[in-house]
Amino acid sequence: MQNKRYTQNKTKLRKGEYQRPNNTFEYRWTDNRGKRQYVYAKSLPELRKKEDEINRLVLEGIDYGKLDRTVNDYFELWKNLKTGIRETTFASYLRFYERYIQNDIGKMKLKNIYYSDVVLFFKKLAIEKGLSYSTIEKIEVTLSMILEIAVKDDVLRNNPCKGALRELKRECGMKVKDVRALTLEEQKVFEDYLAKPGRFHVYCPIFTVMLWTGMRVSEVLGLRWEDIDFDNNEIDVNHTLVFYDIGKGQGSAYKINPPKTRSSVRTVPMLPKVKEALLAEKEYQELAGIKCNSVIDGYTNFVFLNKNGHVHHHKKLNYKLYSICDEINRELQLNGGYGVKKFPRLHNHMLRHTFATRMREAGADMKATSDMMGHEEIMITLKTYTDASREFKQREIGLLQDYFNRAV
Repeated sequence: MQNKRYTQNKTKLRKGEYQRPNNTFEYRWTDNRGKRQYVYAKSLPELRKKEDEINRLVLEGIDYGKLDRTVNDYFELWKNLKTGIRETTFASYLRFYERYIQNDIGKMKLKNIYYSDVVLFFKKLAIEKGLSYSTIEKIEVTLSMILEIAVKDDVLRNNPCKGALRELKRECGMKVKDVRALTLEEQKVFEDYLAKPGRFHVYCPIFTVMLWTGMRVSEVLGLRWEDIDFDNNEIDVNHTLVFYDIGKGQGSAYKINPPKTRSSVRTVPMLPKVKEALLAEKEYQELAGIKCNSVIDGYTNFVFLNKNGHVHHHKKLNYKLYSICDEINRELQLNGGYGVKKFPRLHNHMLRHTFATRMREAGADMKATSDMMGHEEIMITLKTYTDASREFKQREIGLLQDYFNRAV
């Protein structure tokens, strides 16, 4: 190696700079963890450009030595660090990562990932793969958690995911599909149809419970008879039943989970309509000789069962609702009903949404409604789960007229 402090052409070398026997250049330094690091360049100006960038990053507390790691490397680290997370939620994160991130942006080195790369990645998912905004949102949560560890490790200055979804919405005009409540008239049409004898009448109890308690579908599907207090007219919500993808080709399985949040552990008052629906379900199962054949994580004696004695799958309930909507629309074309011309495509979550909206229209206390729905904050109930129908807004604006009339 040449004189350590000068190049062959007598240019003085800075501290940590060396000219190698093959006439390339090397810079050595010790990172903030005490580990020796090295970078190389073909020329001294090129080396010093790298050196200036390294020194800038070191001053900012960035761990340059780890910048060569890929997102996939940090994904493996994240898997080992992530504790206290539900098995089903963890499996969901893994599925999104392995399906969409691993073979794409996951291969990139951390030092090459910028905000624009993340935005372009999300745009590709939306345009080329045709993914919905809600799916991309879940992918973003997964990617952001992994990159956040790199931020905390002083490898990245900022999380490049920050703000990327807003940019996607702005550039691609993507919208979150709003969940709306049934109008009062639509609810009457729906309940009247379920109450009639026919092939969908058997689903009247479960949809009535969902519609008149505001419970999540996972909470309703997990209900056991011992969770229902018929004497005090109360339902004890203390767990949920979910169906999730185990991952890595292992298929799917049912799982008992604790409720979504601490506020989700609650007691829900049981209206007479709900009590009647539950008793009707009990009577139907006894007459049909249906007994619970499902044992999930030690839980059994579930309330709502299919004809084979097994718990319902939430997606199959949605399919039943789609079929019910089709039948209702056929009847509306022939007979009409409560002024409803076309019945909307209904899914499980709309029933919970409808419960919250009816409670607000009835003038119920929003704190009580929020508690019954298992929300931690009233604003979640108000912002996400309540719609204002035309009739409700007309009634509310009428209060101003009434006040004015009394005042003058």
